[in-house]
Amino acid sequence: MGNESAANLIDRILADAKEAADRILADAETSASGIRQSRDAEIAKKAEQTERERKQQIGVILNGCRTRAELDGRKETLRAKRVLLDGVFSEAYNRMLALPNEKREALFRSILQKEANENDVVAPAKVDREVLKRTISGLPFSVKLAEKDADAEAGFILYGDGYEKDCSMKAILRELRDAEETNVAKILFR
Repeated sequence: MGNESAANLIDRILADAKEAADRILADAETSASGIRQSRDAEIAKKAEQTERERKQQIGVILNGCRTRAELDGRKETLRAKRVLLDGVFSEAYNRMLALPNEKREALFRSILQKEANENDVVAPAKVDREVLKRTISGLPFSVKLAEKDADAEAGFILYGDGYEKDCSMKAILRELRDAEETNVAKILFR
């Protein structure tokens, strides 16, 4: 019986060990399952957060692209308007150059009465020398006609005591454009 008792004791120890190992394995399995669930929950949470950030970044990129496209469209519209406005003033300049002598004389008289002083010197553009001779003779004050032509396509340069005024057609149009460009744009681009 001594061997049998020892065998029973060994069987019991082995059974207890197997039972303890099964409990440890079950506890480990439960613990591992909890860890897996926690890990899966964390992965799902991170994936959800990553998806939100991705969507937010896509929105930022799309908004930036939309804004740049709108700005580019506005720039192109402004460029086209600028080209049209430049064309209008270019046409106005060409029409000023084509004014008949009577209208040129009236324009020059108006400018001289507003800008000139007694004894100023008028240097005419070559094309306007004769018109300015007639214009000067009709002024209520005395101005002199320079012997040398002004370096201008049309109009004149006015020389006074310590000053020089550019009254060329280009300068007249430039001043007119500065004063009226906004109004012309309003008419063109309502």
